[in-house]
Amino acid sequence: MKTRLIHKALATAAVLMISACDDQPATPTTTEPGTEESAQTAQVTTEDNIAPGAEDISKAIAPMLAPYTWLEISHVSSELTTTESGIQSLSAQIQLSVKEDMYRRESPPSAFNEERKAINASANAAVQPNSLYLLQIGAPTESITEEDRKSRPLPDNLKQLTNELRDLAESEVYTLETKAGTQYTITATMRATKGENGWDITDVSLQTANLPAPDCAVPAAAIPEGSAILTPEFTEARKQEIKTKIAAFEAAAAPYIKSREDEARAAWMEYKAATEEKNRKAAEEATAAAAEKEQWINYCTTTIAAGKLFSGEWVRGNDFGEVTLEISKARKYENSIQFLGHLYDTQLQEARMDIYGRCDFTKNEDGTSRVDITIYDGIYEEDKPTAEVYDASDGIMQLTLDAKGNLSGTMTCVSWKNNPEKAFRISLSQKNK
Repeated sequence: MKTRLIHKALATAAVLMISACDDQPATPTTTEPGTEESAQTAQVTTEDNIAPGAEDISKAIAPMLAPYTWLEISHVSSELTTTESGIQSLSAQIQLSVKEDMYRRESPPSAFNEERKAINASANAAVQPNSLYLLQIGAPTESITEEDRKSRPLPDNLKQLTNELRDLAESEVYTLETKAGTQYTITATMRATKGENGWDITDVSLQTANLPAPDCAVPAAAIPEGSAILTPEFTEARKQEIKTKIAAFEAAAAPYIKSREDEARAAWMEYKAATEEKNRKAAEEATAAAAEKEQWINYCTTTIAAGKLFSGEWVRGNDFGEVTLEISKARKYENSIQFLGHLYDTQLQEARMDIYGRCDFTKNEDGTSRVDITIYDGIYEEDKPTAEVYDASDGIMQLTLDAKGNLSGTMTCVSWKNNPEKAFRISLSQKNK
């Protein structure tokens, strides 16, 4: 690094600079044998043997050396030349000495993290989701929930141990950069003018390229107490400390990992018991439902059968009358009974309408089955209100069969769907023939 500044000759207090840097220091330059002299002496070569002394030069360069608080001037030699225009140019060789051991702050050796990897097996087992433990003990995938698939946080005691291990493996260290007493030689150039009150030195330029950067070196006195100084002995001790800490983690993690396995096994047993109970209950319910369905089918089959009579009344508005439904033939199918029969006025059996119908075996929520009937032909009384249905080609009955053997619903025409008030309400109960 080469800098050029213009200064009056002033003495400047050094500023302490402490910071980390990864740059390697320049190779120190030592003074040739035989040149060791006091900083207060200087070699001067000019025509009249008049030149600034070591003290003048030291004062001139002091501001530029202020960042290098860990260096001190040990020797100054200079040569003053005068140009044809009368300008006096001074070139000085400055010998600097390192006052104390200097260190560089850097990341820890990768070997520490390699040692720390030994914790991974136990740490992973401690935080792995319940699902992995369940699979290890043979639980089926259908028993695994979304909650089981979530990883578990480490308990506080294990978390503290992992944090301590991380600090051991990743905390920064200090490496010896330059030993105390190391010598550096730099060159300084400047203009020197002799005045009434001494030398006036300007245009000072200091060539510091071979010096470590000021913010790269940390003096020994500035290293925080308890910081790690990287030495072979420290490296081995830190590795052993990491191993000891890992052993402590594994000892603490072992019972916790076992408890996780026991927890998974207990959860699997609970799930298995609950599943078996659920399956048995479902089987019992299915058996009961099948029995109930079979019982209802048998009931429908015996109720909607050949020779059965259902008598009751029809009502529409203020009109009413008696009506009988007689089943003459019936045939059972998988899901229903289909039948043929007649519909007639209870008091006038000669006027009969032919019907065919279907009783569905499906049981509704209200405990009834649907019965649909079509009125398609026959003889009817023209002076009865029911003649409106009997005479139409789309006369139907929409009834339901309940558990007491009653048929109820409406008698209407398909074309009356927008005139529901024209429908007849039907109420029939089972009668002996």
